[in-house]
Amino acid sequence: MTEQEMLEALTLKLERLEAQEACRNLMGKYSYYHTAFRNAEYIDLWAKRDDDLLAMPWGDYVGFEGVKACYMNDHGDRNDPKTYESLRGSVMMHTMNTEIIEVSADGQTAKGAFFSDGHETYIEGRVPGFQDPNAKLEPHAEWCWGAYAVDFIKDNGEWKIWHMRLYPINKSEYGTSWVDAIQPTPEDYTFTSGKLARRMWHYSPDEVYPANQPAIPWPYEKFEDVGITFLDEED
Repeated sequence: MTEQEMLEALTLKLERLEAQEACRNLMGKYSYYHTAFRNAEYIDLWAKRDDDLLAMPWGDYVGFEGVKACYMNDHGDRNDPKTYESLRGSVMMHTMNTEIIEVSADGQTAKGAFFSDGHETYIEGRVPGFQDPNAKLEPHAEWCWGAYAVDFIKDNGEWKIWHMRLYPINKSEYGTSWVDAIQPTPEDYTFTSGKLARRMWHYSPDEVYPANQPAIPWPYEKFEDVGITFLDEED
């Protein structure tokens, strides 16, 4: 290996390490913004691409405009007075942990897997996605666990989220075992901007946790070799 080749290899290695840290920070910001209902700022974490994909338990959002529709139309931002009123009494906190981040050998993309333990507090009948005009305005506290699969891309020199899928694991009201809780289905949500998702796995006494939700990212050369992390996964 020549001196120039060695320098180029070391430079790429450093860039890949920096990429891992950038991806960690993206997911940390994602969690912080979510807790504060700063949904408009979510948008800045995403690459501005037509092939963006955000797969939520209730539906899929395609392209950058689709991602914006999820955050601004279906959820709304705290700076909107109507949304702000609907958020009174709500706290949604989903942490990111057990991270596995693999940066491609060419340093242009990365893949991540995360488990997310969290809790959700809301006023029944008020919270976006489950609005029911006939519901009593009573506070509810729930445990909410899930997992994330994320593809990242270096977009105009900055690392951004490219594809993301949220996998539900279990939800249950605080003080109630998730064994006894009825888990939500895509049809239970009132969001309208996304295409209805296929039914995702959730806890059931008759089910075994899937082997690849999310799939563990392994070393790869470039994105074209492997494609989107969470498509065509097998249990």
